[in-house]
Formats: sequence, structure tokens, C-alpha cells
Amino acid sequence: MDDLLKELDSFDRATPADRDRRRRFVATAAIAGLAFVGLGQLTTSALFEDSAAASVSVASGDVEIQANGAASTTLAAVSNMAPGDTVYRAVSITNVGSLDLRYAVTGQATDDAKSLSTVLRFSVYGGVPTASCNAAGVASLTPAVANASIGTSSTPVLGSAAPGNQAGDRAVAAGGAADQLCVGVTLPLATTSAYAAASSSIALTFNAEQTKNN
Repeated sequence: MDDLLKELDSFDRATPADRDRRRRFVATAAIAGLAFVGLGQLTTSALFEDSAAASVSVASGDVEIQANGAASTTLAAVSNMAPGDTVYRAVSITNVGSLDLRYAVTGQATDDAKSLSTVLRFSVYGGVPTASCNAAGVASLTPAVANASIGTSSTPVLGSAAPGNQAGDRAVAAGGAADQLCVGVTLPLATTSAYAAASSSIALTFNAEQTKNN
């Protein structure tokens, strides 16, 4: 008992420096212990994990038209016209693509030296079945285009080939829908003999574009 009291008495007489050393020792030991515990948790713990996946197939649509069932077609020739004559030719524009479309028509003439295209005039009727593409079939109809001329450079005939919805553009739904056109070619009654025995080749181009987002 006396020895214990002496030890306590000596502890009370410890210098401040001794007490600071003891505090640092205890703090260091505590930090080391916590680090050991944390390391043990990191090396022994585990997590449940899982994953999932998704995939998608992407395909674009297309815009594709045909004139009389083909990408390019030649209409029956017009011959032996006299001033005052009008002849008619049917053109069926079919949407064989997967997107709804609108189209416009441009024309271009290739003339001989007499420049017959400068006097020829063109009319276009819409919604006319092939069998009705004649003078009687269109007599009561209002043409989409009337009395148009087609020059030797690309000439707008119906609508506009510019992007977007323009006046005169014609819409055709996807899935094989068709727009039946009837084109009338007139040699005016006032045509003079300067154009006798003349010829001109007229090429019509049907310019299509998607209507969706446009």
C-alpha cells in the first residue's frame, strides 16, 4: 500500500513535459488503432453487384419515286402537229419509298435550229386516270398549270424544287400511292410557218423530297 501511494505521488509530481509526452503517445496509439480497424474493413467487406444492357437497331427511310413505273420513262412521241392542236400524255408518279414525299416538276427543251419550244405551251392536270387523259377527260377540270412554256435551260413547271413546302408542290404518301398527271402539249393556233417541220425534245424531271420534318 505504501508503494502504491509513492507511485501515485510520483505521478502527481511529473513535469508538464512528461504529461505532454504521455498525451502524444496515447493520441498516436488511438490513431494507429483506428487506421488498423479501417484497413481491416476495406480488405474484408464486399458488395453485391449487377448490370443490365440495352441495344437498338437503327435504319433510315428513303424517298423514291417512279414515273410510269420506272425511274426514267419515255412518253409516246408527238408528231405532225398543226397549229391549234393539243395532245395529251399521262404520267403516273408513284411513291415507292418508305417516307411520305412532295414533288415538283421542272422541264428542259432541246431544240433544232427553229426553236420550236419557244412557241409550245404546256398544261398539267392532276388526279386524272390514264384512260381519261384526253381532251374530253380534262374538259371540265382546272389545270394545276396552264399555258406554261419550257425553255432550253431547267424551267420550273409545277411547284418548286427548292426545299420545303412550296406553292404548287404535290404530295404523295408512302406505300405505293400514286399521283396521276395528264400533260397537255399545245401548238398555238397563231404559230407561223417559221416553225413548220421543226422539232423539240422536252424532258420533264420530277424532283421529290421528304415531307416529314420539312
